[in-house]
Amino acid sequence: MKDQYLTMSPTERLFRIIASAVVLTTCTSMSLAALAPASPIFNANDPASTGYTLTFADEFDDASSIDTGATGQPGYKWYTKQFFGGKTTPTSCISVRRGVLTVDGPDGCNASLETACPASTPTGYVGTVFGGGGYFEASIAFDPKLIDIKHGFPSFWSMAIEHMAFEKGRSQWQGQDPGYEHFIEIDFFEANTFAKAGPFSYSGAVHDWYGKWSKEKGIPGNNMNYENYIVGVPSKTDFNKFHRYGCLVVTASPATNGRGFIQYYFDGLPTSDLVTWSGHRADDIPPPGVDKRYSIADTTHLNVLLGCATGNKMRVDYVRVWQLDKAATSADKTPLK
Repeated sequence: MKDQYLTMSPTERLFRIIASAVVLTTCTSMSLAALAPASPIFNANDPASTGYTLTFADEFDDASSIDTGATGQPGYKWYTKQFFGGKTTPTSCISVRRGVLTVDGPDGCNASLETACPASTPTGYVGTVFGGGGYFEASIAFDPKLIDIKHGFPSFWSMAIEHMAFEKGRSQWQGQDPGYEHFIEIDFFEANTFAKAGPFSYSGAVHDWYGKWSKEKGIPGNNMNYENYIVGVPSKTDFNKFHRYGCLVVTASPATNGRGFIQYYFDGLPTSDLVTWSGHRADDIPPPGVDKRYSIADTTHLNVLLGCATGNKMRVDYVRVWQLDKAATSADKTPLK
């Protein structure tokens, strides 16, 4: 039995341990300490020890990794030009000092830095996007007293480039009318839960979007059928100090018996926010005809974003991404189909 376990891939070992643990999708009251043993094969404190390779990292030693001039040229890690005609983030919203990025939003600016930006290329963008899953982590500090949720909040999140570069049609749900999209949004961290869940919480949400966009309704479908998107943190957590916000995305594959999952981490420990799904065919009909939750994450490529609204002053010490397959990290190596 031991020899068989050692011959498994890191993904298969990780999934078998998660699958044999207590079902967590409704266990929002469990403590972080109680959940810590749930996934010993993946080590958020040392992903390399569990088969993951660092494929993207920015320690923010200086601002050279940021396209502050909004050139839209390849070679940068972060871009200020936004998709969907959004306002380019001005340089006044960004500063790098002593190894820390500060993102603010003066003059009504909802600042955003993204690992990819729109471009007149065959894929519809330049930059780096992440396919095949991975572990996404950022070290972030902010002052909760500065947040005015009506105008935005500190965030570290991602969305399918297949949707963001939507004019290429890669988010089209097969078998549906033209313009009927299906795409994933994975929010690694959003500081928007204090009024609802108290001062020691944040949001880690997964949105399975589907439908036709309209100016009045946006994308109407949001098949987000789980309740524990609010992540509780230890009492007396000081958000003004740096904490690590992580999210592990394991895509469904033969190694995982056709099942995938997303697990959130806070300061290196797994939280109660576990999302699981089974793979589906691309031409399945939309809900409620079929349980389609999250399986689009298996084939998506994630554009990673750092966002902050006016006066929030989110500070970022680093952003790092580890993946099981280095070739899956960017569209240059894994072309969008």
